[in-house]
Amino acid sequence: MPLIGGLVIYLTLLSMGLIFLVNTVAVTAYFVSAGLLTVVGMLDDWFGLTVRARVLCSFIATGIMMYWSGLIFTNLGNLVGMGDITMPLLVAIPFTLIACFGIINALNMIDGLDGLSSGITIIALASILISMEFHSRLRDVIIIMTAAILAFQSFNLQLISREQKIFMGDAGTMMIGFTLIMMICYCSNATATCGPRLEPVTGLFFLGLPLIDMVSTVLRRIKKGNCPFKPDRTHAHHVLLCAGFSPRQTLIILLIIAALINGIGILLNYLAMPAWLQFAVITGVKSPQNTSPK
Repeated sequence: MPLIGGLVIYLTLLSMGLIFLVNTVAVTAYFVSAGLLTVVGMLDDWFGLTVRARVLCSFIATGIMMYWSGLIFTNLGNLVGMGDITMPLLVAIPFTLIACFGIINALNMIDGLDGLSSGITIIALASILISMEFHSRLRDVIIIMTAAILAFQSFNLQLISREQKIFMGDAGTMMIGFTLIMMICYCSNATATCGPRLEPVTGLFFLGLPLIDMVSTVLRRIKKGNCPFKPDRTHAHHVLLCAGFSPRQTLIILLIIAALINGIGILLNYLAMPAWLQFAVITGVKSPQNTSPK
């Protein structure tokens, strides 16, 4: 199986970025971090790295971004209705490290069906751009990345019969998951965006389906006494496939669910709903995995 999708997407971002993006310290830090995760993902695809090694590499990549670009989750907003939750650096740094690894792992875990993780990413990128009213400095990056993923999607789903099928692999999911969480961190930083701003909790909607799938799967594994990172067949797409849906039907159903969750986030952001209400909504969303296959 040619697991080159992630590498191609990264190289497209890198080459187009060198042409169209302003060369700043933050941009350079991103390409170094994303490149590191792409290489680590390729090694994981080929040799199978340990969870400890993947965690360490994600921490290093996130540390590079925190140090050179200042992207750290220091203000989580008014999540509980008692004022903004502002964290000192001693708390914000480990929180950001864990949050980045969590999103990277969520994208990795849901990548078990052709077109699923890439489709979810396209929806998330579009949601960020819409919520930022197309004024974000990330606009060019989002457009380039969306175009690269759409090209990959064509080969992955073999939309043209003569195309060679390729897969994203861990190289792609690790790099994309990292990119999405860094974008959300940037867009929730008012001083960085110089325009519209997202509540950090709004980003949970844009990554809603992968997060719900990861949390419910990990809790189920722990309840059964299994390792939370040991692969099994209890993800949302496995449930739908076992229920009798075809792979293409399963893909469409899950992308519709992802789009609905993202749409709720866009609407709540447009209506300027308080962070505590958004948090109550996203934590109340039920997972499609609640019904186990027979």
